[in-house]
Amino acid sequence: MSLPSYARPAPAVRAATGWLPRGDALPGVDWSWRHRMVCWVLALHIPVLALVALLSERPVEVLHVVLPLGALLALACLTRLSRRMRGLAASLGLLTGSALIVHLADGSSEAHFHYFVTVAIIALYQDWTVYLLAVTFVLLQHGVMAGQPAGVSYPLGTWGWAFVHAAAILAESAVLVLFWRANEISRRQSDEMAAELRAGRSSVEARLAETDRIRADLIGTVSHEFRTPLTGIRGAALTLLKRGDRLDPASRTALLNAVLDQQERLSRLLENMLIAARATSVDPGAISDVDAVAAEVAMLASAGRPGAGPVAVVVEPGTTARMDRQALHQVLANLVDNALQHGSPSSVPLVAGGIDDRGVWITVSNEGRVLDLTAADRLFEPFTQLDSGATRDREGIGVGLYVVRRLVDVYGGSVDVRSEAGWVTVEVRLQAAGTATRTQRVQQPA
Repeated sequence: MSLPSYARPAPAVRAATGWLPRGDALPGVDWSWRHRMVCWVLALHIPVLALVALLSERPVEVLHVVLPLGALLALACLTRLSRRMRGLAASLGLLTGSALIVHLADGSSEAHFHYFVTVAIIALYQDWTVYLLAVTFVLLQHGVMAGQPAGVSYPLGTWGWAFVHAAAILAESAVLVLFWRANEISRRQSDEMAAELRAGRSSVEARLAETDRIRADLIGTVSHEFRTPLTGIRGAALTLLKRGDRLDPASRTALLNAVLDQQERLSRLLENMLIAARATSVDPGAISDVDAVAAEVAMLASAGRPGAGPVAVVVEPGTTARMDRQALHQVLANLVDNALQHGSPSSVPLVAGGIDDRGVWITVSNEGRVLDLTAADRLFEPFTQLDSGATRDREGIGVGLYVVRRLVDVYGGSVDVRSEAGWVTVEVRLQAAGTATRTQRVQQPA
């Protein structure tokens, strides 16, 4: 949820504080090893400071060292507390150790350098609450408890001495904050790169899985679809070779026609597979006459399939589309071939086209079985058929409609399929390239 305008910082404030770290929570593993290191440093202070107290002949001071530092160390190691509370306890323990060192050294200037080390260690938490506690503690301790060294005169007396130390601590803090900010930026960039790598890996794995599926489908479908016509060609050739002299002319003609039919089937399969692999670029200046290409496809489809009926063509004269003629021919040929394969035996496929406000539209319709539109999109995937398997009664390897979509997509068009009143219609949309008069669509036969 975004903040209201009155609650958002002004641009000048955002610009002035942009260099400050955000104080984002560290990852669990990162925070754990840093906290363990701080706790170990705090634990080492206890015996060292106790030994210093004993050597300075202040046995009472040993309790002043062990009790507060031990209690704070125990709180820092208490896992039931939150991360921030444990960090505050460990930080306060180190600060108390610094204060005790200054106290045991009778306020010597050298002892105050321990605060610089303490603030640097506490900065490892990269938590504003913990860090501000450290800076505030140091400033107050210097202002209230620090004594002015003998022989040194400051304008403000004891507070002048405190200001000198406070300025040094703040300068160190500013440097640590800059390193903190740089570390946050580096960690954020690393997280983004890791996320991109994970996303890229997932995408590559998905593509590899899809490629493996297509390869398996290709092997299965090609082995079936290519074996059938090759078996027919081999059988006809062997019959002509061994018994050709005993066959009548009509039988020999039938066998030769069967060879040609099977060869045509293989040619269509290979052509579709090659076009699917090469359909990646277009000719931006290509223009095709839809009416002429549709008539040519209809004539070849009727002549190329023995026993096939006519194909009706109702395309608005002068309709031109921005598509290469060979590509448009392949699109319509695949759609008409699909309509002849899957339509009713007595139905007449219909190719219609024209121009409307959205550009050129071309439809290929056939009367046949009812199409499940929920599974219709799968027909445009490679090596996919609604009736798959080696026992299906229709030829094809599921590449024709995939080629249609590839070619149309490359030329900036779209493909849609619908099923109404027993008719299945595939609609192709292309960019218009002519100025033909726009008319209403041809209605489908009742």
